[in-house]
Amino acid sequence: MRRWHLALLLLTSLFVTLRSLEAGTFVVPSDAAQVRLILELRAQQFLNRATFGAKDAEVSALADNMATLGIKAACEKWIDDQFALPATSHINTMTSFMSTDGITTYNDSTKGILRYRYHAFWHNAVTAPDQLKQRLAWALIQICVVGEGGDNFNFVEFPTQAPNKPYWFALSSYYDTLLTNCDKRYFDVLKGVTYHPAMGVWLSSIRNSKGNGTTTFPDENYAREIMQLFSIGLNELNLDGTYKLDSKGEVIPTYDNELIGEFAKVFTGFNYANGTTSSFSGYTNYVDPMVMVPSQHHVGTKTLFPDPATGQPKVLPANQTGDTDVQQALENLHSHPNVAPFISRLLIQRFIRSNPSKGYIERVATVFNGSGPSTKGDMKAVMKAILTDDEAWTSIRITRLRNPLRISVSSSGTEFGKLIEPVVQYASFLRRYGVSPTTAPANTATVTYATPGKFYLGATPGTWNQAPFRSPSVFNFYLPHHQPSGWLATTPGSPNIPNGDLVAPEFQILTAVVANSWQNRSRSDVINSYIDQGLFSTTVNNVNVSTNVRIPFDFAPEIAIADDAAKLVEHLDKVLCNGVMTTDLRTRLTNALTTETPIRTASAAADRIARVRGALITMLNMPPYLVRY
Repeated sequence: MRRWHLALLLLTSLFVTLRSLEAGTFVVPSDAAQVRLILELRAQQFLNRATFGAKDAEVSALADNMATLGIKAACEKWIDDQFALPATSHINTMTSFMSTDGITTYNDSTKGILRYRYHAFWHNAVTAPDQLKQRLAWALIQICVVGEGGDNFNFVEFPTQAPNKPYWFALSSYYDTLLTNCDKRYFDVLKGVTYHPAMGVWLSSIRNSKGNGTTTFPDENYAREIMQLFSIGLNELNLDGTYKLDSKGEVIPTYDNELIGEFAKVFTGFNYANGTTSSFSGYTNYVDPMVMVPSQHHVGTKTLFPDPATGQPKVLPANQTGDTDVQQALENLHSHPNVAPFISRLLIQRFIRSNPSKGYIERVATVFNGSGPSTKGDMKAVMKAILTDDEAWTSIRITRLRNPLRISVSSSGTEFGKLIEPVVQYASFLRRYGVSPTTAPANTATVTYATPGKFYLGATPGTWNQAPFRSPSVFNFYLPHHQPSGWLATTPGSPNIPNGDLVAPEFQILTAVVANSWQNRSRSDVINSYIDQGLFSTTVNNVNVSTNVRIPFDFAPEIAIADDAAKLVEHLDKVLCNGVMTTDLRTRLTNALTTETPIRTASAAADRIARVRGALITMLNMPPYLVRY
């Protein structure tokens, strides 16, 4: 058995030694070094949440600003700078890639053309400068969900009269809509979602007829889901996210079937852009915002939620235009007091922790509400509130100590963090170690490698129950209130307790298959120092040809310090785990590396690589890495 493989088997047994409340230490040479390390750990903690994964240069730059401006002010400036960047378009990225690869038509099924949807996602997640927008769009598409299950979303054929608007552009266009609205107000997100044809197809609001009021009625699908999932939820909430209760101590529903019917009347008359506005006819267009067909829009009055200013139900007058009805209905929905706590909690879960406190939700919801209707839902202000709240930092405790001069780092417990979801998990790995190749590997008789310089990945590099654009339903990959089965173990030596109100959404997709698939993916990547992705296969002149891409990984910084096992472990703890490994776990890992992967004079270069492989594979499958604090 190869020594690195034996080391992996031994090292994985160390998982049981993890105790979340024990501290690890970093010895430093000076007071200045002590302060700098604290700032770097805080910068990395922040960037691991606000981006698809922290990179050393970005950590260093943010730590510099923290030293000058203070931690919170530096993070707020970073957020301002990110929102000032133009959104990196997925449509533009994938069409640019196709052009570079010599693909001049968007319906060439012999090129596996649908893959460019995923290539654009992964490339932008790893390389786009507007990381906060890309990360926020990924969070929003898990709230306002669409997925590949929509009719025709994977068709590479063109609509007959629309050669420039292929069907399969729908989901990338939808993602771009989230990107271009995520720096505005949440109202603009809702409006962009409402008018996008991908949502129209996904939740059947496209060509939704007004009905005749006796035997046929408007489709209620979108009206129901925009309330239940995209804005207010099922039950009335206090500002801190807790349920309001009636006199009998029961929860209070936010809406009933009658209200669903009233909103369904609003969302009638939508047709594809460039189709006719006189009837539900014309060609399909899955890219541009839908347009209104006046004759198919319900022109009667609609009674909606109470107006916060008057307390009286909002009544949309009869005979308004369809677009006016939609605008006023969305304003009415966005003004509902549930929107702030409901959306604030979901965003905190996607970025910071699965179980935010009532105070955390209330503080963010207060910012969400702004000073009135015109400022409610300001996404920049909301993201500042989420990412810089005091509670966001408390998942990691850092203490300055002397004799010797050092810092102590520990997590506050897993309930203060969240399991990192697979897509973010792998994107983070790619951002740290992936190298966009400048030259392609040599071609063989049956394999050609795709144009180098890009992060060409398929929908998912593993069986992870999660992939871009592949949500199985409007309810996302996992539910925000999901609780794993069983009981919650507390600190060592104390009894187990019921899970109570604690939730762990991402654990809903963490099956044995997913865990094994991630371990296999990380093992293969580290051992090979690259990932080969098969893109598509075709036959040319009766010869089967496969087209792949190879993305190399750079572990040179780790190999450079591999002679010192303790230094290697400390480095990986810092850059992969935010320093939260316990002293005991670090010591056991160091001892195992020293024993099982010795550095021998005659084979030092190979031994260093073997040691780094064993250390990395183990770290990438440890709770301190997989649970983000």
